[in-house]
Amino acid sequence: TILQRFSITMSSLVRKIFVLSLTIMTNLPKGTKGLNIAVLGTGIAGSTASRYLAEAGIKVTVFECGRGIGGRTSTRITRDEHRLSFDHGAQYIGRPKSEEFRVALEEWETNGFIKKWNGKFVNVDIMTSSENALISPEDPDKEHYVGYPAMHSICRNLLHHQNIRVVLQTRACATCDNSVGGGPCSWNLISQKGRKDLGTFDWLVGSDRLSATNNRADMRSAPLDAFKDYVSSIESVPSLTLMVAFESPLKGINLDGINFMDTNDDEGSILGWAARDTSKPGRARQDGKECWVVQSNPKIAKKLITKMNKKGNSFESTRENVKDKAKEMLLAEFLRVLPKISDDSGTMKIPKVISAVGHRWSAAFPIVSQQGGEDKCFTDFNNRFVACGDYCGKYTGRIEGAFLSGKAAADTIISEINTNDNEEIS
Repeated sequence: TILQRFSITMSSLVRKIFVLSLTIMTNLPKGTKGLNIAVLGTGIAGSTASRYLAEAGIKVTVFECGRGIGGRTSTRITRDEHRLSFDHGAQYIGRPKSEEFRVALEEWETNGFIKKWNGKFVNVDIMTSSENALISPEDPDKEHYVGYPAMHSICRNLLHHQNIRVVLQTRACATCDNSVGGGPCSWNLISQKGRKDLGTFDWLVGSDRLSATNNRADMRSAPLDAFKDYVSSIESVPSLTLMVAFESPLKGINLDGINFMDTNDDEGSILGWAARDTSKPGRARQDGKECWVVQSNPKIAKKLITKMNKKGNSFESTRENVKDKAKEMLLAEFLRVLPKISDDSGTMKIPKVISAVGHRWSAAFPIVSQQGGEDKCFTDFNNRFVACGDYCGKYTGRIEGAFLSGKAAADTIISEINTNDNEEIS
């Protein structure tokens, strides 16, 4: 009968699903079952490490102190009725330099959470004494990929896995418990606010090197002196960011990505980069409003932050003052520069600014000494700790470097677990 045939078909399907599930479980690293790993940070490095660990069958909990996912690839969305969106950190992913990242990028593109940004990109040289700027096209061989529909989509998709749990707005502070026979660390995490118990974990992965600095509580009580010494030698390049929205498109500005040339003199602009965010895939607006992200050059950012730090205010007060000053300076300069790069500079009318917010990235890019080596991650096996980020390996300061470091961190942990597992068996 039809019912009997349906029953036989379903029984066969169930058996196939069972065999497939058994095969997947059998192929997972044996030593990873039942493990819990904590990852600090949801940027590219932390998200990548989490994904590869999760795919190995490990339960991963990711702690993020911010409101959203992404780290320096996060997206800022205003809370007003306009819901303006800004990629206020990393602007795009360039052409891959390694085969490993090229494969990953192709997979991300196939899965639909990155797309190529086919905008008009130029280099601009601005002199105060000149009426117009010198504009030259960017190298045509350069490539620009962005998260779709927003930059934070990359990390959101990486963290979308049944073995991953994400805890937002929580700064996790780590302490090591090796009281059982003086063995490796068992990591206890508590929240900085409220001192809430966040759980105990077999391994700890740090994806933000600033977690190990003295002014952060994340690892202040952790026995990670070697890592703290390692990151203390890494300098940071700061950046100031303006997120500005206009009531209507900027007529005469037929440019989407603008790299402002550093002239190394007092007549140059304080700007470093400007992007028409609404020209990126997935960011087009139906209401005609136009969003731009404007970033300073590193010199002016360092100068302003150093000046503000000398005033003796609290960290929180200084941070807010820097953000306000960044908005004021960058907006004034951007509005001054627009006629110089417009097709109709003599008649250009700048639309009303409906939103302008400043942001400070105190550690936008790392400066690593040449003696830093090519290790893709930092490992402390005795304490079951691994650190990853764009300050490790060959491609420092790049999303590619963060990805490769995060993957290396996961591979290192899985390899160590399997090595110990095999030793126990033998």
